Amino acid sequence: MKSVGGLFADLTNRAWFEAAVDDAVRGRRRRPQVARFLLTREACVRALLTRLRAGRWRPGPFRALCIRDPKPRVIAYSPLEDRLVLHALARLLERVFLPSASPASFACRPGGGTHRARLALLRHLRRRHWFVHLDLRSYFPSIDLELLRELLARRIRDRPFLSVIEHVLDAGAGFYDRSDLRRFARMDRAWPPAGRGLPIGAATSQVLAAHVVLGEFDHWLQREVRVGGYVRYVDDLFLFGDDRRRLEAIREDSSDWLERERHLRLKVPHARVRSCAGALHGLGARITHGGIAPSAEALRRLSAAAAREAWGPVHGETTVAWEDSLASRLGDQMGW
Repeated sequence: MKSVGGLFADLTNRAWFEAAVDDAVRGRRRRPQVARFLLTREACVRALLTRLRAGRWRPGPFRALCIRDPKPRVIAYSPLEDRLVLHALARLLERVFLPSASPASFACRPGGGTHRARLALLRHLRRRHWFVHLDLRSYFPSIDLELLRELLARRIRDRPFLSVIEHVLDAGAGFYDRSDLRRFARMDRAWPPAGRGLPIGAATSQVLAAHVVLGEFDHWLQREVRVGGYVRYVDDLFLFGDDRRRLEAIREDSSDWLERERHLRLKVPHARVRSCAGALHGLGARITHGGIAPSAEALRRLSAAAAREAWGPVHGETTVAWEDSLASRLGDQMGW
């Protein structure tokens, strides 16, 4: 597979970076932090590019935001100017890795998304007899950064660009080592090991986790193992087949490959192989031969969100923004 160069030149090109900024702030211009940035956009962009070209740009430390969505998650939050650079880096990483990405991987790519992934699951469910759902254990926090650097160096022959990426990796290394964050996220004391991890929420983390770390696994599973059907959405892996025992063997081989080649572990190493005649629960949906419906948990979350919005500061008074928000939530669950 060919390596790619010329990325740093694009990153520091004024017109290209401005286009990346436009993409990053699209739909967010009314947010106070974005609105303040736009008032001094030209000066801010000029300063960012000057630091990048001189090799002096460093991301600030990520701040932790603890949420329940519905399970507890620790999200990394960074200043807006850092997020703009991360967004630009993510776009360039996509240019390198998306052309070789498996069509079975649906996250962080044009034409992908959860709706398309659910439709793919429905197709496989109707065609095959058995499936198994594998989930990686503490995926983002357990990514081995040294291994990730090696994977990036195989495909990118641009030292200045790799240096910028390394600064981002260094800023997020050990983000999940804090004991209070591990307790909140319900991580084991022994896993993942200290010093690992990509911070959830950073644009670069999403692309690296979706396409760089597991891209080779996708191709191994489909080309060498020749699994009957396969869908992946970041760390949710769905394997399909017509022979139950062979699917169990593929599950074991997959667990071995992930631990040996990527130093990752499955949440449930011996996940049960289930019949495609029943329901598949995954990606916020309940999928059967008859079609796709929101999962019970997704409906509970939607109901709670609607109640919070409807009984906000002025009881019973809704706004166009709220109606748009509700329509968006409904569309996300129903595939509109």
